[in-house]
Formats: sequence, structure tokens, C-alpha cells
Amino acid sequence: MAFSVGFAYADADGNRIHQFDPHRYEQYERNVQCSAIQRGTEGDNVVDININYVDIQPSTTPKETLILVHGWPGMWSTWARQIVHFQKDHRLLATNIRGFYKSTHPGDVHTGGAYSDFVSDLICMMDHAGVESAVCVGHDWGSQLCFEAARQRPDRFHAVIGLVVPYLPVGRQYVPTRYLARLAPRLAYQAFFNEFTEKATGELDKSVRRSLRAVMRGWHNPPPEAFLTSTTSLMDVFEDDDELEPITFLSPLEEDYLVKGMEIQGFGKTLQFYVDGNRQKSFAFAADQGNHTIHTPSLLILPSHDRVANWRDAIKMVHTEAFMTNLEIRDVETAHWPHLEAPEDVNGMMEEFLNNLRMRTPSETPGSGVREEL
Repeated sequence: MAFSVGFAYADADGNRIHQFDPHRYEQYERNVQCSAIQRGTEGDNVVDININYVDIQPSTTPKETLILVHGWPGMWSTWARQIVHFQKDHRLLATNIRGFYKSTHPGDVHTGGAYSDFVSDLICMMDHAGVESAVCVGHDWGSQLCFEAARQRPDRFHAVIGLVVPYLPVGRQYVPTRYLARLAPRLAYQAFFNEFTEKATGELDKSVRRSLRAVMRGWHNPPPEAFLTSTTSLMDVFEDDDELEPITFLSPLEEDYLVKGMEIQGFGKTLQFYVDGNRQKSFAFAADQGNHTIHTPSLLILPSHDRVANWRDAIKMVHTEAFMTNLEIRDVETAHWPHLEAPEDVNGMMEEFLNNLRMRTPSETPGSGVREEL
């Protein structure tokens, strides 16, 4: 598999954006039918859902297999800068979480997206790809998913790289979504997504492009101060703006592709991360398991200018470091999208971590990451 990559586009700050045509990677898309729990008031059913992912394999034996897990909003193509950087000597499985792009959902946004469900989907994908063990790389909610994957299945995930959202161990009691806004004003939008899910879906789906442009802002083009602080709307702060500027860290081609990808199913099921039904199930599952400490080698990359939250303060509040015995934390001068805003810095941090990982545990290096079938 050969790749040709150049530089063809610069963002508003003059940063180079790699020439990346996601259409060229569609030939590497794979689909697998995975069992999922369809929860209902009269009982649970097991149904099949489709998990879509892109499987990029180098022409030589890969150093590692990296599973790339997007956040909200996002899909496999938002890992473009990492795909370009790592594709020559790493196997990459860029997944689409259930409810995004072509990965389907069991049905109810309020009950069909607990972290145990997401981890099950990752394992199903890995089995389909013949991957025994991998490094999980996640952004935003994808970061928390990777940490949960390492906590739940350390036999399948031997390292984690998390961007933005740290590991959030469960506390003594569940904290409802509506209380988050009291802890941090810019988490009020999560209460909106939880309490007015249908209204939020309609608001976001009205113009997928406009919604993406509102949310995907960099450090140097921040949204209005009031953004994310309302419990009744996400987009009302932009009502006086006829048109929002393009996403500065994506090329026009990439933005078009993302818009079309998010339009396939709309935003409805993607709000599964924010609703109490799923959050309560995730809390109960982790509390019942009781193994809250993660020993897996982990790298956490934190943005210094994220309008969503001060993640350094969040780490102290939930005592993340007390529950991770092998954690390295690095900072990067970006807003919420470090892998897109500062890809060279982030890729360098990832590369250093992966190199040190191989040096530290040479006997445990998974090599090709391919499972041998007996």
C-alpha cells in the first residue's frame, strides 16, 4: 500500500495542512456486524449493528496498531493529520463510533450508548480485523472511551493516548448531568443535550455545516463568550450571524466530507454521550466492577486554551492521577482540537511516547498486531 502526501493548503493562521483526500481512503473502509443490547422498558434484546471503520495497513511490518477513536462531533476523517503521519509504518484502525457516519445504533439515544457498549464495539472491530492488542488513541469522548477500554480490557489495549479529556474515574455517587453546569458554566450545553435531546437534535440538524462550524473552533478564532453556557440552546448565540466562517483547521474538501458524513444519520444518536440514561449505566458498570485503577502506559495531551473546561483543574477535582499508575501528561497550546490545530506538536508527542513504549517493553511489543488464527 503506497501513499503520496504533500502540502496543499494553509489555515487562517498560516499553518500547513496536509493534502488529504478522504475519498481515496474509502477503499479501505470495512464493516462488521456486532452484537448490541437494545434496552427497553419491557426487557433487553440483542440486535446486530454495523460498525464501520477504515483499516490502513503499511507495506512493511507495522511498528504498532493504533486504534483512532474520534470525539464529538467527528468521524474517522478527523484523524487526517495522524493518518498522514503514521500510515507509513503503523497499522491504523480509524473507527466510527455507533451512531456516527456509517456505524449504526441499536435505537434509543438514551439507553444505547454506555461505555461498556462502546468498548464491546471496539473489541468486535478488533476481532474482525484480526488484531489481538493495540494502542487506543482517542480525542474528546473518544479519549475517555480509550481509558475505559484499558480499564475494562487491559488484555486488548496495551497503551492509551488521550487528547483533551482525562480519565474520569467514578466517584462515590452518580452526578446527574444537570449539576455539571453548576460545577463549570460552559458545561451547561450538556444539560441542554440531556434534558431537551429532541430539540437539540433538531437545532443541530437544521444545518449540519453551520453546527460544525460553530463547534469546531480553534484557539485563534474562539466562539462568543456565551457559547456553551445555555441550558436551552447551543446555537442561539449565532442567531445574528448570517454565515459562519469555515473550519480553519480543515481544508474545504475535508469540511465538505465531514458535513456529508455527519448528515448520513444526523446528530440525534451522537448525543448519547451526554444523556443521564447512558451515563448512569456507565457509572453502575464501573462501580460494580470495582477496578478503578489503570496500570496501562498512558499519555494524556491537554490543551491550554480549551473553552470547554480547564482540564488541569478537572484532573485535580476527580483525582485522575491517583487512579493511573503509569501516566504521562503533556500540554499543547491549542483549544479543543489539538490533533487538528497543532498536528506536528501532537504527532511528535505521540511518536515519542510510542518509541519509549517499545523501548520500555520490547518483549511485549505486539509487532504486526495481527492475531494468528489456530
